[in-house]
Amino acid sequence: MQYYVHNLNPIAIDFLGIKIAWYWLAYFLGYFWTLYFGKYLITKEKLNISFTHYLNYLFVGFFVMLAGGKIFYILFYNFSYYAADLKRVFYFWQGGMSFHGALIGGALWTFYYAKKHGLKFLELTDIVVTGVGIGIMLGRIANFINGELAGRVTDVSWAVIFPKLYDMSPRHPSQLYEALLEGLVLFIILFACKKNLKRPGLNSGLFLIIYGISRFIVEFFRTPDPQIGLFFDLFSVGQFYCAVMILFGIGIISLPSR
Repeated sequence: MQYYVHNLNPIAIDFLGIKIAWYWLAYFLGYFWTLYFGKYLITKEKLNISFTHYLNYLFVGFFVMLAGGKIFYILFYNFSYYAADLKRVFYFWQGGMSFHGALIGGALWTFYYAKKHGLKFLELTDIVVTGVGIGIMLGRIANFINGELAGRVTDVSWAVIFPKLYDMSPRHPSQLYEALLEGLVLFIILFACKKNLKRPGLNSGLFLIIYGISRFIVEFFRTPDPQIGLFFDLFSVGQFYCAVMILFGIGIISLPSR
């Protein structure tokens, strides 16, 4: 069977010696989408937060999430690699980010910002998570373009060969599975539930549950991190974090006074 051989260029823009990777372009497009979609929600649903507050919150939060994603990846996914040469921490073009770390960083920043400005934590998170699925989708598409985070070996007809970072075996394009489930489907569901924004915490809880379940499923098709492997020859470390997400989501929805 003839399989598609991945040969996409990871550089989106190359102008006058300035190179911008699809990876970073996806981050910034996701940021601006989340910003302006949040403005739409604030206006449409008449939420109790000004756009100026949301703008200031999201601007700093974007960089805090990037830092959280990097720090978490270094500490819990590949510590020995970075400890061997600390300069590698600043090799941003090599990737190395953790979604769960970004989530924790974002949550800590939200808690600080909400407390400082007298806002409700869950009202802020509800606005962000309702639209962030599109940003996640863009990020996973960028992963596919980079040929990273590929899936496990398979013989399905839509398998892809990723020769740059893997071998010549056909693999699940698990990045696209994630773009669909963790991104587009997540966004559609939460957008359909935007009326929940009047009840702080519901969309945040749903986000944690839906993302956690989606990622947990896709992890069975995704190549595990080679430096970590699988627990009990079945579960990845990412699935453990997703299980925690799901439990937190259920807990938030179950709170009597959100």
